[in-house]
Amino acid sequence: MKKILVPYDDSEYSQKAFEKGLEIAEKFESELIVLTVIQSNVSDSAGISLERLQEIQDEEETAAMDMVKNLEEMANIKKVRLSTKIIHNPSPSDGIVSYVENNGIDLIVIGSHGRTGFKKLVLGSVANGVLTHVKCPVLVTKGTE
Repeated sequence: MKKILVPYDDSEYSQKAFEKGLEIAEKFESELIVLTVIQSNVSDSAGISLERLQEIQDEEETAAMDMVKNLEEMANIKKVRLSTKIIHNPSPSDGIVSYVENNGIDLIVIGSHGRTGFKKLVLGSVANGVLTHVKCPVLVTKGTE
């Protein structure tokens, strides 16, 4: 197991997934990749200059990099190789699946709210979208306890 991917959005659920991914990466001496998918705040770009769109994208990427800074410190303490990736995609699950397909990921560790039944149907689930579309193993961490 050379590459472990943890999709990360700064939620407690993704933090738990990161901690589990870090634990596994340490044991297997794997590279840990933290992937953040940015869904642009710009829903309609009509009337916005290309320069401003680029500024918005740069601001979103800077915020995402700031979000994962403490993860780098945790990985350094455990002596785990960590890389962070930021991609833009309107659908987090599609972005994760695409990244996995193009980067030889061996394992995905993803957090989930643990919703079931009607709530899962209505709210959808990034973890479920990833689980049903990738070929590599997926470890789903549930809840925040």
